[in-house]
Amino acid sequence: MEELIEKAKNGDKEAFTNLILENQRKLYKIAKARLKHEEDIEDSIQETMLRLYTKLPKLKDNTKFNIWLYKILINQCNEKYRRNKISFVSLEAVSNQKACVNDINLEDKLDYQKVLEMFSNQDKIILLLYYSNGYTTKQIAEILNKNENTIKTKLRRMREKIKKNWKRGNKKWMN
Repeated sequence: MEELIEKAKNGDKEAFTNLILENQRKLYKIAKARLKHEEDIEDSIQETMLRLYTKLPKLKDNTKFNIWLYKILINQCNEKYRRNKISFVSLEAVSNQKACVNDINLEDKLDYQKVLEMFSNQDKIILLLYYSNGYTTKQIAEILNKNENTIKTKLRRMREKIKKNWKRGNKKWMN
């Protein structure tokens, strides 16, 4: 991957295209978590690609490429949101994974999408980045411009909320 990034930094258009293609699905998922309309999602991704193309040569640490890319995308989505004053959409359409419930061993019994409904959009993005995309709390903090301890605390509280609701017998989560 670093070789591909280096080639793209040096103006190799094919390498740049391959970088985009490798990240296309994740970019869409993140944008979809933030924006409601397909046109806005596509615009934000295109703006991200344009910004990436012009700013890529300035990237100093190739190992931080993905964090940097997602940070650009989230900023583009936030800008689009502010300009259009559009509403957020839940992650229901974003992820079919049930990974966030691994810690409480209920993944076979819970509907992941229903569980996500009880969280704020910011929390949903944290869950998506952590459980679906496999980012560390440090990387998520960097992407969202938050303190790492804040991310850790939010994840812990979300897990506790899931457990608490499960113990109360919240049957709407059942598959």
